[in-house]
Amino acid sequence: MTTVATRTALYRLYDVDDQLLYIGIAVDPETRMRVHSREKTWWPLVAQRSIEWFTDRPAAEAAERSAIITEQPVHNVSHSTTRQRGDAKHEYRSPYPKPRQVRIATQRWIEFGRAAKVGGTSRGKVVAQLIDWYIREPGAKLPDRPERAVTEAARKARQSKEGQA
Repeated sequence: MTTVATRTALYRLYDVDDQLLYIGIAVDPETRMRVHSREKTWWPLVAQRSIEWFTDRPAAEAAERSAIITEQPVHNVSHSTTRQRGDAKHEYRSPYPKPRQVRIATQRWIEFGRAAKVGGTSRGKVVAQLIDWYIREPGAKLPDRPERAVTEAARKARQSKEGQA
């Protein structure tokens, strides 16, 4: 089995005094920084950033580890020589600091997102409602679904569009 090398960014976040706040890696650093901006209490301190691209994730991971050890950013915990696991708990704005991963076929995930949008909600909210219902949280209900005709029309439009491409 061959794996495709995915270009990965190593990013550094600094405050106004050029103090290194955080080092991380991401395939899409703009999206990752938006997540940081929502989750991290220290995000308002970020005044500047730098991005360095690597040809694949393993190269970026090695560079990240080395940079964290040698440059000692204030808010990194992984690979830090000065901070320990659990030290960053107070730095999260959200009670959901760790994204959860599930494997879902790409096309299903896309259709799920479209259906959620048509229903005036998001995938995350629908999944949370499903979990609450499944584990029998008091008062939990199944999420509302868009009408079948709406989702089928959206699916047909997508299939038609793909047929023209």
